Amino acid sequence: MAALRQPLDIAIREATPADVPEILRQRRGMYEDMHYSDAAALSAMMLTAEPYMKHALSEGSLRCWLAEIAHNSDSPAVVGCGAVVISPWPAHPYDLHCRRATILNVYTYPQHRRKGIARRIMQTMIGWCRDQEFASVFLHASDDGRPLYEALGFEATNEMKLKLR
Repeated sequence: MAALRQPLDIAIREATPADVPEILRQRRGMYEDMHYSDAAALSAMMLTAEPYMKHALSEGSLRCWLAEIAHNSDSPAVVGCGAVVISPWPAHPYDLHCRRATILNVYTYPQHRRKGIARRIMQTMIGWCRDQEFASVFLHASDDGRPLYEALGFEATNEMKLKLR
């Protein structure tokens, strides 16, 4: 494995509804990297997700963090992101809070990969989940993301899926 190249200056900041277009670009890129190539379906996903994301970011059921690096202009360049969805969920004997945290949309633009950016985003989100006293945090791993998630302590679970369409 190649050594990680460290970026000069990564800043992680929490997203606002104004960041939704960038979050959606990265969400699309994530699916394209997983070889999902139906352009019409990807465009429909973006149109459908936009009002949800703006609303959910505003009311707090979606939290998103953006990684930025210093850029030649006055504004930093966004190079990656990740999100946590907070869903209502029945209590368990080992977790009496009626909510569940799910990480999704972890993405770094290809030219900025292997610099520790996704790891920093994940560490930020995991830290936030700990601060919010979630008992666990869940995610679905792509083949490319699995080694990072395992290195951060994520374990495979017994979750299953039935496709209905």
